[in-house]
Amino acid sequence: MFTQGDIVGLVAVYAYVGLVIVLAAKLKIVRNAKMHRKFVHIMVGNIVFIWWVFDSSYVMALLAAAPFIPLLILASPYSPVKKIRDSFIGQTTGESHDLGLVYYAIAWTVLAFFLFDKRLIASIAIVSMSYGDGMGGLIGKRFGKKKICGPKTLEGTTAVFVATTLATFVVFVFYGWLNAQHLIIVPEFSLAAAGSYSLLIGAFVAVVELLTPGQYDNLVIPFGTAGLLLVAGL
Repeated sequence: MFTQGDIVGLVAVYAYVGLVIVLAAKLKIVRNAKMHRKFVHIMVGNIVFIWWVFDSSYVMALLAAAPFIPLLILASPYSPVKKIRDSFIGQTTGESHDLGLVYYAIAWTVLAFFLFDKRLIASIAIVSMSYGDGMGGLIGKRFGKKKICGPKTLEGTTAVFVATTLATFVVFVFYGWLNAQHLIIVPEFSLAAAGSYSLLIGAFVAVVELLTPGQYDNLVIPFGTAGLLLVAGL
């Protein structure tokens, strides 16, 4: 039986993802710069500000996240369905790493299911991947000049640190507000503690992204971040 929260969550997630895809297809600045994949990668991360409404881990993971895994596989360059492979979603998926967005969806699903009762941790793990890795790749490709590890640059790694730190802090503040309104239960923390955690996660993700090859950072970053926060006792 679906609760009201589950229904609202499902409608909100699918409506938001649909909006992101439409914007990626229509916005001239995104089309002209060929930023479709990065735009989707970054913006979908904002689901962390929606998924707190779910009441069931099964609904959130298996109905709101998992269905995107087969869809993105069908849209990947490995898809046997040419019509889907050649669609806008297929072109977006194939812009960079062939299975990068598939791994993204897998990370969403696993975190949504296993960290349902620790959605603050899950949300930080997701924005570390979406904003941190996403902005790092975007800045690195456009402005990166000083290479420090293979094709990765100092400018890109700095962007990963800054974007992850800021996004993590915003998540802390948002979930702190939800906790104060008795909408969801999370550990209480001060702004100083939130800032310290954010800097720690920013530095951690910057190093992990620098050392992780290609598309696998969409798995290593969120799972590594979640693991670090669990060990830290958040």
